Amino acid sequence: MKTTFGLLTFLLLITAACQQHTGAREMIDFPESRQWAQNDPKKITLTLKEGGTYRAFVEGSIVYGSQFPSLPITWELTGTPQSENGTLSLALKNEKGEELGDCTGDVCDVKQTLFTGKKMEAGTYTFTLKNTFEFPYFPNIIALGISLEKEK
Repeated sequence: MKTTFGLLTFLLLITAACQQHTGAREMIDFPESRQWAQNDPKKITLTLKEGGTYRAFVEGSIVYGSQFPSLPITWELTGTPQSENGTLSLALKNEKGEELGDCTGDVCDVKQTLFTGKKMEAGTYTFTLKNTFEFPYFPNIIALGISLEKEK
C-alpha cells in the first residue's frame, strides 16, 4: 500500500513539474480557402488571470510543403500602459528547404518566440497581427495564434 501511494505521489509530482505554465492561448482558423489576405489583420484578445513575467509566441498551422520559407508579420500589442509593436518572420523552412514545424500528415505546426521577460499585470491584452507578405495573400495557412506562457 505504501509503495503504491509513493509511486502515485511521485508520478503526480513529475506530471506537475512537466506542465507548461500557460497564461493564455488563442488560435484563429482560416476559412476553406486557406489564405490570409494582406488587407485582413487578425485581432487576438487574451486575458491573463495573474500578473507576472511572460513570454509570448506566435503559433501557426501550415499546409505541409509550403513553397515559401517564412511568413512575414507585423504585430501590435495593446492593453499595456504603452502599446508596443514589431515585426516577425515566422520561419516555416530552414536554409535547406526542410520543414521546421512539427509535421503530421499534411499539417505542420510552427511556434516562434515573439518576446520574453515581459512583465504583465492581470488583465486583457489585444494582439493585432498583419500579413506583410509580398503578394495579396499568403496561401496554405490553416490557423494562426498567440500564446502567453508565464516564466518561472
